[in-house]
Amino acid sequence: MGGLVILEDHPASQSGVPAQGGLPASLHLLPGERPLAFLVEGSRLFGVEPGFFASLQSDERVHAEFVDSMRAPASAKSAGPLPSPNALSLNIAQSCNLSCSYCYADEGRFGGHASMMSMETARAAIDRLFDDARGQRVTVGFIGGEPFLNREVLYSSVEHARIRSRETGAKVGFSVTTNGTLLNGHDLDLLRQHPFAVSVSLDGAADVNDQNRRSRNGASGFELALRALKPLLRDPGKARITARSTITRQDLRVLERVEALADAGFSEVGVSPLRTSPAPNLVLQERDWPALLQEMMRAGEAERQRLHQGGELRFSNLAVAMKQLHAGYCKPLPCGAAASYVSVSARGEYFTCHRTVDDPRFSLGNTVHGLSLEDRETFLRARHVDRQEPCRSCWARYLCGGGCHAEVLRAGRSGCDYIRGWLEYCLRFYDRTLMEHPAWFGEGEPIS
Repeated sequence: MGGLVILEDHPASQSGVPAQGGLPASLHLLPGERPLAFLVEGSRLFGVEPGFFASLQSDERVHAEFVDSMRAPASAKSAGPLPSPNALSLNIAQSCNLSCSYCYADEGRFGGHASMMSMETARAAIDRLFDDARGQRVTVGFIGGEPFLNREVLYSSVEHARIRSRETGAKVGFSVTTNGTLLNGHDLDLLRQHPFAVSVSLDGAADVNDQNRRSRNGASGFELALRALKPLLRDPGKARITARSTITRQDLRVLERVEALADAGFSEVGVSPLRTSPAPNLVLQERDWPALLQEMMRAGEAERQRLHQGGELRFSNLAVAMKQLHAGYCKPLPCGAAASYVSVSARGEYFTCHRTVDDPRFSLGNTVHGLSLEDRETFLRARHVDRQEPCRSCWARYLCGGGCHAEVLRAGRSGCDYIRGWLEYCLRFYDRTLMEHPAWFGEGEPIS
């Protein structure tokens, strides 16, 4: 079961007593019909006998003894130097054919002028990736704006990465984030023939999607995307296709989006709440988070019923959480930005991720002089979850990782209670699913 375990009637369990005085929380208790204790360090989950659970809630000594007994021994391994990234995204088209009202990237322009990446810049970034990450599997991603506006560079970049893969012996995978509306038959063949993770930005059925994802000529962005994507959804080849839906405060429904996009042919659908946008009326506000949590859980319960009926999980927010919990994910940062992953602007400048392109606060060098190790280390050191407030005293810090760097800087930490609520739901969902559907995790027979 990886780093996350279920232990029945254990003689000791760590306590969910909230941290006091800003001290790091060590255990989180989840009362209920089946009490659970979540050990923060190491991301370990315990099923606890009710009597002992009551002791964990009330007795600080029992709490402390359980924490000490279950804490993993400190590793003697030194941190070592920060390794080179093994993934990058190329902002090959800082422009878009749609005009989405909430776009954080200003239609890919990031507050500047529309621009296209040259093949020389793309090759330089790809060469550095392969040269610095020898022996690793690498990922080359394409993003914008809409990357298929610069189709020639996208195709040439894939071919150049394949050449470098053969030369270095490093395996390569690809990713692309697209609105799907410009895809033609040749594009679909490219995506099928190579290991592409394809993320399609769609917000639900046409009536929901077209409220904010506008085409310039008035045509339905949903219909344009589905018309282009249908052959790929039917025959994906090596591609893995997911839909990603942005949740605005206009419409907080989640289940309806998942079902509409599943009906359209997507086997995986994820949602993301809008936190930063040039349209402040669409950004979720503090009073919206409780309602969104209810909608997320409603979608989760529908997924539970699918599992009972022999179906697969379609809701990727939940499916990814289940896999991470089972693997014992314990992350001091929210993502790989500036660590295992960087993004390259159309002009050939490195930034921490695709959301921070052309923001000098997140600059990490350029493809001419190279990626700055010092800037990467400084950025990551300051954002470690144990060095941030209020994160360091939060029980969910190693599951959350502190939140998106770009969003936190621009919008603060609105929604932390929502995140904790969702993670509590996921812990309970995981516990129940592991007992009732262990085969989903590759485990043995259900527990009767």
